[in-house]
Amino acid sequence: MPVTHPVGATRHSKTPKRGAVGEPSPSSVPLRSRAFGFLDRHFAVVLILPGFLWLAGLLLYPVGLNAYYSFTNKSITFPGVDWVGFENYREILVDGIFWDAAINSFWWTLLGVGGQLVFALFSALALERVTRGRGLLRLLLTLPWMFSSVVVASSWRLMLDPFVGVINGILVDVGLINEPLSWFGDAGRAFPTAIALNIWFGIPFMLVAILAGLQTIDRALYEAADVDGASYWQQVWHITLPGLRSVIGTLIILRTIWVANNFDFIFLTTGGGPRDSSITVPVYAFRVGWTRFDVGQMAAVSMILITILVALIGVFLRLFPIDREVTDG
Repeated sequence: MPVTHPVGATRHSKTPKRGAVGEPSPSSVPLRSRAFGFLDRHFAVVLILPGFLWLAGLLLYPVGLNAYYSFTNKSITFPGVDWVGFENYREILVDGIFWDAAINSFWWTLLGVGGQLVFALFSALALERVTRGRGLLRLLLTLPWMFSSVVVASSWRLMLDPFVGVINGILVDVGLINEPLSWFGDAGRAFPTAIALNIWFGIPFMLVAILAGLQTIDRALYEAADVDGASYWQQVWHITLPGLRSVIGTLIILRTIWVANNFDFIFLTTGGGPRDSSITVPVYAFRVGWTRFDVGQMAAVSMILITILVALIGVFLRLFPIDREVTDG
């Protein structure tokens, strides 16, 4: 029997038309209601946007201005700014002192970050095996990080002073040295001493982070390893280190940025001397900018350092994918 439709009806009459009763068209919704609806759907973005814009301006403006100055002859002593292209970069790259500073910065960063990581890792593993007084030991080991680098550098320079320093007095009394040594005044000792102090100062930060990472490793893995007869160091190699991979990767990235850019520690202890034996790239940039008052070249030095650090961070992110646990889950 053929199906008939009411007069004026079609097969698509069941689909409500735009603007039908009970479904107002967007044009008929008040502007205020639409605005509140938009805010409701994007409330998180609205809350984050002011802070994000402020942070972006705070970071991008000085970096952009610095990049612009690196291609000019900007100076503190002379007015006016002229475009010089890559002339600042050319003068820097032919300066032998810059290359001495670059080599020192390489060793300063490599030995500083590597030493901090090794000592912090072994200290954290040792603390995990302590049953009594663990809280006190943690407090004592994190004391250096409670003080600013300016205070630490000034204090160590005073303690290592060859005339009034307490360290020389103790070493002479116990017979390790025959006479007080000039730790920061000798070209052969100044830079290694500064590196040792940098390692000592950075250990607490890595120690706290590694201790926190150790708490996230499932203890059942160690229990299963004990049942299988794995030794302690086998458990460290196959369970602890893989479990700390993201933590270690984050620490390496952060400390590489901070140590490579560190200025005050070298400047307050050795000043880059003696005879430029301990000069690093940040100290070199300071000399160019505040001794020769050449802001353009100082900006070029900083842009070279930024470029190298960005490249290193890219390599580290490939070696230590920080979000591996999140993406794999």
